[in-house]
Amino acid sequence: MDMVSMFFNVISQVLMFSLIPFIWWLVTARRKENFFSWIGLKGVRGSWLAVGGCILFFFVLCVVSQVWWIPHLLPANATVQSSYAGMGWSAFPSAFLFGMIQTGLSEEILFRGFIGKRLIAKFGFAVGNVVQGLLFGALHGVMFFFVTTPLKALVITLITGFSGWLLGWMTEKGAGGSIVPGWMAHGVGNLVLSMVQAFGWL
Repeated sequence: MDMVSMFFNVISQVLMFSLIPFIWWLVTARRKENFFSWIGLKGVRGSWLAVGGCILFFFVLCVVSQVWWIPHLLPANATVQSSYAGMGWSAFPSAFLFGMIQTGLSEEILFRGFIGKRLIAKFGFAVGNVVQGLLFGALHGVMFFFVTTPLKALVITLITGFSGWLLGWMTEKGAGGSIVPGWMAHGVGNLVLSMVQAFGWL
């Protein structure tokens, strides 16, 4: 895929993942708070120690899952990151757009910025964060039900769901409602894993 097409795909996904949150905000909250603040695209007001600890744990989880778990659960070419195999630094522009914007930003807007915040407001943090984490895991797990066994897809769902729960905890308890640290952790994690594939380090 050329970079122009990649760029338009990236922007399209961000807009698509932002559409329902924007409509919801327009109907329910536009008089109370601006849209970006409402979805958590705002400055961090919280504990940088908690944020830093979550980011470190998130990266450890990414490394452990990608090195020891995922290779045993999926065929070799089942992930987007595997498409960068052997490309070296030439993979960086595409991997950056994919990791930081197409997945990192759009998924944080939808899951932590919209779904998580609405569920937490309705049911409290404990229930709301678990549900958004499970939905996040389900989005990823359902993609793999057709390329691996149902049990392995379920394990992937739970691993990814826990990652979503952790990002939700960091957003609400560590960063004062800001999705920015979670976006950075999520995006950089995806980027690093793509570049690891690009240089054949796995």
